[in-house]
Amino acid sequence: MRDKKERRMERHGGNIYDKDIRIDFSVNVSPFGMTESVRQAAILGVEESVRYPDPAQGRLRAALAAHHGMPAERIVAGNGAAELIYAVCAAFRPGKALVCGPTFGEYEAAVCAFGGQAVRFTACREEGYRMTERLLAEVERQEGLDMVFLCNPNNPTGRLADPALLRDLAYLCRGRGILLIVDECFLEMTEPGEGASCLDLQAQCPGILILRAFTKLYAMPGLRLGYLLTADVQTADRVRGVLPPWNVSWPAQRAGLAALGEQEKTRRTVEALLAERKWLGEELAGLGLSVWPSDTTFLLFEGPKDLQERCLADGIYIRDGASFPGLSAGTWRIGVRRREENLELLRTIETAKERHRWQK
Repeated sequence: MRDKKERRMERHGGNIYDKDIRIDFSVNVSPFGMTESVRQAAILGVEESVRYPDPAQGRLRAALAAHHGMPAERIVAGNGAAELIYAVCAAFRPGKALVCGPTFGEYEAAVCAFGGQAVRFTACREEGYRMTERLLAEVERQEGLDMVFLCNPNNPTGRLADPALLRDLAYLCRGRGILLIVDECFLEMTEPGEGASCLDLQAQCPGILILRAFTKLYAMPGLRLGYLLTADVQTADRVRGVLPPWNVSWPAQRAGLAALGEQEKTRRTVEALLAERKWLGEELAGLGLSVWPSDTTFLLFEGPKDLQERCLADGIYIRDGASFPGLSAGTWRIGVRRREENLELLRTIETAKERHRWQK
C-alpha cells in the first residue's frame, strides 16, 4: 500500500488496484453481484466474440424500447454512460454548460474536452444539498447557456430533485433553447423508481436527454453498458454519428438483454438495499457522524478528516467526498453493502473512534 502522503485524491471510486482492499465501499454498485442469468449471458457473449458485435445493438435496443415504451430508433447504446456523456458533448459542442453539483466529474470534463466552458452551480450544505429555486434563477441569469447537466438522484449526495422543480427546469430550458441532460443512472435504485423519471416530459420538452446505465443495479461495471433516451430520431442519430463502430461488445449486449428480464429480482434487491441504507445511516449517526438523508443506495456523511486512512489500514475503502467540487475535506461517501460488510465498516469506525481523536 502506498504511503498516505503519496496517495492522490481519486477521481472516481473503485480504484482498488494499487491498494490492499478487503471491502470496497467507494462504489455504488449492488453488493449482491450479477444474477446467474446475467453472468451466463456475458459468458455466451465472450464465446460469440470471435465475430464482431452487432454495431446497431438491434436486439438490445428493441428490448430497451419495449422496457421504456418508446421507439428503438430514439435509443443510443454506449460503452457505459461515461462514453455517452462525451458523445453528447462531441455531437452538440456546447460553448457553455451549467453543471449542477456537487456531482459526477465527467460532465465538466466532457464539456471542457470539446472546447466548452463549464459553469458550476453548487447546492448548499445549509439546504441539505437539495436543488432549489436558486437553480432556476441561475439558469435564467447565465447568458449563452447551451446545456445543463443534472444528476437525479444526484451522486454523491443521493438526493432526488423535487418533481415540480424538475418540471420547471425542463420548461425553462425549452424556452431558452438549452439541452437538459438528466443522468438517471441511479433512478432504479430509489423508492419511486421510474415514477421519478423525467421521461414523460420529453414529449413537451424534446431537449431533454436521459442517461441510464446497467452498471449499478445489475452489478456489471466492468462490462460497460449504458444508453441514452432521446425525444427524436434526429437527436439520437446525431449522437450515434460521433460514436465509433462496434462500441458495445457482445458480452455487454448479451448481459444487458438478460438483465432486462430480471425485473422481479432487481426490485427485491432495491428494497433490501434501501432498508439497509436506513439502518446503516442510523448506525453511523449513532457513532457521532453527521449523515445526510439519501433517496438511493449510498450515503454521504461527515466525520474525521483522516477517516479514509483509518479505514484503509483495515482494508476498507471509502470515497473521499472532497474529490467532488463543492464538498469539503472530512466528507465521505459509501455505497451500501450487505449487512456483514456494513458491520465490518461500523466496527472499523468505532475502533478508530476509541483509539484516536476525531480530527475535525
